[in-house]
Amino acid sequence: MAEQDPTPMNTHLDHSDAHQSPCAEGRERRGFVRIDDDLVLSCRRVDPALAPAQIPPSNQDLNAFTLKARFVAMERELRPVLHRLKERSDDLGTYLESLEQRLEMLADVLLKQEPEACALPTREVNLSAGGLSYRSPCPLEAGDLLQLRLLLGASGIGIETWARVVYCTRLDPRRAGKLPYRIGVEFLNMREADSDLIIRHVLCREAEARRDRNRRLQPVNEISSDG
Repeated sequence: MAEQDPTPMNTHLDHSDAHQSPCAEGRERRGFVRIDDDLVLSCRRVDPALAPAQIPPSNQDLNAFTLKARFVAMERELRPVLHRLKERSDDLGTYLESLEQRLEMLADVLLKQEPEACALPTREVNLSAGGLSYRSPCPLEAGDLLQLRLLLGASGIGIETWARVVYCTRLDPRRAGKLPYRIGVEFLNMREADSDLIIRHVLCREAEARRDRNRRLQPVNEISSDG
């Protein structure tokens, strides 16, 4: 797995408000969770002279790569409405659920036509809602601007965002191999819905890792208790 990133990169979270709601505080705490993960990652360096004009507002253009992320975010937002409609009519609720499934199937088909989704290998990264780190064959400078595309595991959820390089360190050449640099970035102008999707992905992967650890320790615990 990727070596642990020593630098927190949750600078998109606003700590200036001393009167945050419990919901906002809970979201902030979850945003600090970090995991080692394998995901498809595409990085493109942006010309610094063009960067201010290229960084879009939070409502980024919709495309095939990000379509499922939009569908999933909208489905979660409308879930209470669907629940109320289903209480009134089981048939209506069933129809709307099947419509959601068909839309997600369409998004999956369109995603498979994206070259980056199919051709790029997965990378080992250290991921949080505020940024990530990864190993690279080439160095970057702190402050460099990047355009990133992330494909979160097998979910088919693609996220497109901008990032700023926080650090670039050279690894021990005896262990680095073909990827001698570790690069850490912070996300910029990420849509809140996309940030929430990353948080959910991170928490899910963390729970899976915890269950795996418990399963591996279970025989040892059983032997100890029998003894």
